[in-house]
Amino acid sequence: MKSLFFIPVYNQAQELPGLLDELRAASPLACDTLLLVNNGSDDGSAELVRASGFPWLDLPRNRGVGHAFMQAVDWALERGYDVLGVLAGNGKMLPAEMPRVLDPILRGQADYVTGSRFLTGGASPNMPRFRETSIPLVNTFVRLLTGARVTDATCGYRAYRLALLHRAEFDWHTPWLDTYAFEYYLYAKVLLDRRIRWMEAPITMRYPPPGRRYTKIKPFLGWYDMLKPWVVARFDGRGFAEEPQT
Repeated sequence: MKSLFFIPVYNQAQELPGLLDELRAASPLACDTLLLVNNGSDDGSAELVRASGFPWLDLPRNRGVGHAFMQAVDWALERGYDVLGVLAGNGKMLPAEMPRVLDPILRGQADYVTGSRFLTGGASPNMPRFRETSIPLVNTFVRLLTGARVTDATCGYRAYRLALLHRAEFDWHTPWLDTYAFEYYLYAKVLLDRRIRWMEAPITMRYPPPGRRYTKIKPFLGWYDMLKPWVVARFDGRGFAEEPQT
């Protein structure tokens, strides 16, 4: 299977150089292609993306990370990729751990793999106290809606077979998914469909020392954007078509 990982980048001129160094040090990467998506940055990140040596897309304005997902998925589908993964542009995820979320798909063990900092082998140095208390609450919220017992519902280090989007009976280009909603709506649909093989894999989420910015999620509004898609996915009655028989 042909695999693509993409990195959404928005105003990360401070973090991106170190991440690019790690990506080059990890070469050859576990994926076939790495795509950088500049999401309307205005702090110099766009220049770093263009000079990175990796394929890139340049979006003129930031319509949300979900919109960057859509553009990356379209790019991958147009070029015949089978698997899409995502790596954060803020340096919190380790490029060297890419095989942990990618290999189960390449080996045919799963259709969707998402990382967990709480599984044995995972880690989360410097994780803020708010995250320590809020993530278990989100996990419970997800279990009540989907019946799935996940250990880290908010982790964004993931990969999945693009065939899922070929089979989607919902419009994954709809504008309300432009925010964080895209990835969580799709994740919810996967958990709700008992035919789809999903799993968590241990990963590391490293946070900066206390006092430094660790997220671009806006209080209240950002969390609303992350939680709303779980509710919509549970009750909108849409899902995936049967997988074609080969």
